[in-house]
Amino acid sequence: MADPGAIPEVPTNPTPAPDTPYDPPTVPSPAPGPEIPGETPSEAPGITPAEVPGTTPGMPTPTGPADPVA
Repeated sequence: MADPGAIPEVPTNPTPAPDTPYDPPTVPSPAPGPEIPGETPSEAPGITPAEVPGTTPGMPTPTGPADPVA
């Protein structure tokens, strides 16, 4: 490759100050910590919900496989 010659000097111009000042970027506040069940207040303290039975009394229980085609 041929010699390209001398590299011309580029004058360094001082960077002018910005016309208007700006606010520095802000850091968002940290998110709240995870909810820990032991420290979380209950919805209704002192009240125990009624137990819901798995089957309705008086109704016959199903017999056979859940999927008879299988």
